[in-house]
Amino acid sequence: MPPASRHDGLPHDRLQQRRHRFYVALLLITVGVMGGYAMPAAWGRLSFLGHVLLTLLLCVELGGVLSWSHRSRHLLDLLYRLLGFACLGAQLIWLFTPVNVRFSGLPLLVLFSLFTGWSLKRLVQCLGRERRVVGQVVAGALAGYLLLGISGGLLLSVLATVDPPGFISTHQVGSLAPPAVSDSLLSREVWRIDFININYFAFVSLTTVGYGDILPVSAPTKMASVALSVAGPLYIAVVMGVLISRLTKQAEEPARAAPDPPPPPCAGRGGR
Repeated sequence: MPPASRHDGLPHDRLQQRRHRFYVALLLITVGVMGGYAMPAAWGRLSFLGHVLLTLLLCVELGGVLSWSHRSRHLLDLLYRLLGFACLGAQLIWLFTPVNVRFSGLPLLVLFSLFTGWSLKRLVQCLGRERRVVGQVVAGALAGYLLLGISGGLLLSVLATVDPPGFISTHQVGSLAPPAVSDSLLSREVWRIDFININYFAFVSLTTVGYGDILPVSAPTKMASVALSVAGPLYIAVVMGVLISRLTKQAEEPARAAPDPPPPPCAGRGGR
């Protein structure tokens, strides 16, 4: 039998197991971040730690052997990891900067947009290399969708501090929707603001549901909401195409493995 294909010193089976562990870990962290936003504001702020864990996980796994990059592409892996660490630094600067320093979030806005798009591209490539659609693969596809929503929530939160008032609430006419930035909060750090409603609005935009209780009012927040509304169905279409193609090949494997039926016996001439 031919030896198992190897990449960066790892056999194919071990690479597949590592990918599956990555899918499950990514799903657990994304669900944990969403669960944190469902908690009271004081505890919900711990979700920012989940953003840090997500970035670190993506840098380590998608920037390493799971990317399946050849030696000529190792430079891209390095650039990907550097971009991820730059996002971590920009996020910390933004979180611990007072709200009135409005443009502290611009570097994070640019860097995190690039990092999220690149991460999703690499995640879809990993899903495309799966031979069979199993539970871990479905978990990875779902984790990518949640990652897109969480990233969209972070980007909209940054926009709300860069360009206030970016959102309004239809339930509280005349007041700012998330984050509710008042004069007393302008001197406080960004992490002390409640961003739960903005993350809720991000998933509402991602799923194109549109309840209408929160409205983007500035041009940047409107365009960001439109981008999320386009990105959600596009991700689903791409991932569904990948999974359906794998399911089709998976269904054809038993037919290919079945032995060919024996040819029918030929009748002798003359009726013998």
